[in-house]
Amino acid sequence: GFDIPDELLRSHIGTTVENSKRLMLNHFGPEFDFDAIRNDRLDKARRHIEENGTPLKPGLRELLAYLDKEGIKTAVASSNDERIVLFHLEHAALGHEFDAIVCGDKVKKGKPEPDIFLAALAELAGQKISADECLILEDSYNGIIAAHRAGIRSVMIPDLLPPTPEIEKLFFRKVDTLTDVISLLESLNS
Repeated sequence: GFDIPDELLRSHIGTTVENSKRLMLNHFGPEFDFDAIRNDRLDKARRHIEENGTPLKPGLRELLAYLDKEGIKTAVASSNDERIVLFHLEHAALGHEFDAIVCGDKVKKGKPEPDIFLAALAELAGQKISADECLILEDSYNGIIAAHRAGIRSVMIPDLLPPTPEIEKLFFRKVDTLTDVISLLESLNS
């Protein structure tokens, strides 16, 4: 029974549950039962994924195979809660082990704050990886802003949101698909 404007929906991409709840309550007021609506949405999504698997972005399997072959460390830094991230990874059948997984419920502030990327970098730091050796792959404005604030180069792979002029000033490169990240990495290594 609530008409949710597209702009409001887009503002939730790449942010934490707490930020989403705040945005919705600010827009609709306290009568908006965020928790009930979110739980209903999560239940529908869970059933769909259990039946069909986690949808993958084009080029993800090829990129992960390349990263494995090259021995490049990988991390997931998602604004979602850990149980949701692990559920999606389990149903994605990637056959890839990530070197770090940091989720929104494990940091104080979610994207667009840099906490989640700094936490992922800290987990990778034990493996002798520094910020200048990292690339963050992002499709959300909040993620690009968080990467910029963390001082880590980001690559935007637009999905639902095309880059705005303001966002273009913050990322290192833009590519069309995850497969394009392979040629970007090869050009950076040469």
